[in-house]
Amino acid sequence: MVLQVLSDRLSPLSDAVRSRLLPLLAAPPRTVSDRVGALKRPNRSLVLRDLTEKVVSYTSNNPDPTGTSPTEKDFATVELEIFDAEGSRIGRTKGAGRMLYRNPGDEHFIAYFGEEITLDDGHVIRAGGLVDDARLTAGEFASFPAVVVAGPLRGAIGYRQFRPLVKESHTTYESAIVLYRK
Repeated sequence: MVLQVLSDRLSPLSDAVRSRLLPLLAAPPRTVSDRVGALKRPNRSLVLRDLTEKVVSYTSNNPDPTGTSPTEKDFATVELEIFDAEGSRIGRTKGAGRMLYRNPGDEHFIAYFGEEITLDDGHVIRAGGLVDDARLTAGEFASFPAVVVAGPLRGAIGYRQFRPLVKESHTTYESAIVLYRK
């Protein structure tokens, strides 16, 4: 009870700090900025493309794993192994998706998906954002922000994207992870 009261009192302060500082910290630098020149060094970025992800574990309160019959109450957890273009395992990801609402304009379900990606090279990446479930199920890429929270490029920011390789079966995904440290 006391913690809830404290949280309620600090929430407006936290929101104010977040809304003022986050744009300064997370906004990409302008192309003419000297910080962009630092990206010439390969140790300032992590560009992983042509990845394949395979589901290891999937649990959902919706019995349809294809994503074709979503409901507003859907919640699912998933674990996947990540492979590079040559087929070598490079890491794992654990995440969860939660339907938030149905978009009144097109009737698509909008979900939040968040995950923690642990690469075998020591990078730990947290990614998450809103996903249009109908577009993802149709085979389009879902893209959202990603941040390295531990490892050699801690503090690097960028994006993560994925899509199912086979629309009828959400067991294998094509993906990419692109991150850089300013």
